[in-house]
Amino acid sequence: MAKKSGLGQEFYIHGYDLSGDVGSLDGASGTRELLDVTPISKSATERLVGRSSASLGFNTWFDDEAEKEHAALSGLVTTDRVVLWALGGSTGDVACAFPAKQLNYDASVGADGSLSFSVDCESNGVAMDWCDLLTDGQVTHSSAGSNTSRDDGAATSAGMVAYLEIVDCDSGTPTVQIQESSDNGSSDAWTNCMVFSSVGYASTPTAERSTMSGTVKRYLRVTTTGTFSNADFVVATRRGTAQDDVTL
Repeated sequence: MAKKSGLGQEFYIHGYDLSGDVGSLDGASGTRELLDVTPISKSATERLVGRSSASLGFNTWFDDEAEKEHAALSGLVTTDRVVLWALGGSTGDVACAFPAKQLNYDASVGADGSLSFSVDCESNGVAMDWCDLLTDGQVTHSSAGSNTSRDDGAATSAGMVAYLEIVDCDSGTPTVQIQESSDNGSSDAWTNCMVFSSVGYASTPTAERSTMSGTVKRYLRVTTTGTFSNADFVVATRRGTAQDDVTL
């Protein structure tokens, strides 16, 4: 990978593809509280890492087309919204994701006549996950099948976090799965390591965050099963490390 600009990015909030509506992103941050645990025997402050938090703000142009900006944001729902910001549209590109509470939907009319809204999201219960795309941005499976695999270089032993943003489905009920293999299926057959909830076409757009513990093999791919037509979705993953805030 190399240095890159902020062009050609994608943005999703709980299955809604707002890539064509969001004009800018502000203050995507993952923070940790510091706990002051200095005893009287010390002449300098001692600190421990406390709770983690994440936040992301964005500005969007008004769009009242079906399943676009206004439909996604104006309801100010109180349940979690899974936010996913992809810094590109290819397998392996970095993506930022976390479950969040949407705090606001604030309108602004510019002197030039533009109509925009600002939205702030704060994490709920988990830290920000810096992931890698396991799909080429948003992909379409016309029926059950598998994507090209991603080679992560080596197996890991600290679990995995995965995000699914399922944007649309014309009919049926797809199930999105993540499969693993140690040698890209050459002699070690592909097996499921994570299975997302099945989603009926009438329940889209929607999203899910899932976790697993233990060993994750070197190669990963996305597979869909079920009877359906034209499922549009994005998948991103993050392998766990020994330094994670919470052990997976």
